[in-house]
Amino acid sequence: MTPAGGIERVISTLANHFCEFMEVTILVKDKAYSHYPLSDKIKIISLDSKLYLDMNNKFKRVAQAGANLFKSAAKLKQFLNENEYDLYYLAHPLNVIEFHLARGIDKQVIITEHGGINAYNIVYKKVKQWLYPKARCYVVPTSSDAKTYSEMDLPVVYIPHFKSTMNYVRSDLSNKVVLSIGRMTEAKRQWIMIDLWNKIVNKHHIKDWQLHLVGNGNLYEQLNNKIITLGLQDYVKILPPVQDVERYYQSASLFMLTSHSEGFGMVLLEAISFGLPCISYDCPSGPRDIIKNEHNGYLIPMDDFESLKSALLKLINNKDTLIKLSNGAFESSSKWNDEVILNKWKKVLY
Repeated sequence: MTPAGGIERVISTLANHFCEFMEVTILVKDKAYSHYPLSDKIKIISLDSKLYLDMNNKFKRVAQAGANLFKSAAKLKQFLNENEYDLYYLAHPLNVIEFHLARGIDKQVIITEHGGINAYNIVYKKVKQWLYPKARCYVVPTSSDAKTYSEMDLPVVYIPHFKSTMNYVRSDLSNKVVLSIGRMTEAKRQWIMIDLWNKIVNKHHIKDWQLHLVGNGNLYEQLNNKIITLGLQDYVKILPPVQDVERYYQSASLFMLTSHSEGFGMVLLEAISFGLPCISYDCPSGPRDIIKNEHNGYLIPMDDFESLKSALLKLINNKDTLIKLSNGAFESSSKWNDEVILNKWKKVLY
């Protein structure tokens, strides 16, 4: 729960809702700390089994993950022998394997999804087919993934994520800033936005707008070096994750995403809640559930760089269109009903 990512945001929000009517414990491998605020009612406990991965060597990474798997499973088995719960919520295929080794998957287990369907390799897909049918249910936050998994005979329940707990104050669109928030990893592909900005500045000669990339990760140095190499330091900024992320949204006028996959796209839901129009590739699977073309943003065919650029130019060159889509964004976010989502969860829990 230490990184400032979408998965951590989702779990903290979910726990804060659940702790109002049940006892909630979050079990982590590393430091017993959450980047995102947790209610005082929630316990957070560490197994002290932190996973160290060499992001520069795939084979070492696989070996390290395997070693950690058995170490964590042993510690988890001991913990579960000493602590019993009514329900168990697992958030990743690796956690499902660990839990299976430690205790076994049964109808007390709820498995959830945070990555898009194409974010998992063949091993993870085999794990899903093997272990997921044993669980109480498999909660998936996007309609398209839920349909696909249902066709695979997995016990799917479609429940969108809650809106993050924030102080939502609509942006006044006064700052010429395009914002993107996400871990700097291969899946998020921020380098596409940097290449886009190179075109915006040097081909279209638009120099009064900035791109702000918020996050950190294994590609931080590579992305930073790319900005320097292209001479874009005055136009593209890398900013650190912060707890009061609201200030980044409120000081922007647009939000952009160029991911290879998104399990849900929590940042898109947050962005429209601040009245920011969104431009995103139509990657599997989350963006298409949130972005409605010409209403609250633009959903761009996957890897169509020219259409991505065209949509951006349309908004930064036309304030009326920007305001229209901002109104649509804020309106669509108001329809995100936490009570309806909570009732769906209660049907699963009870």
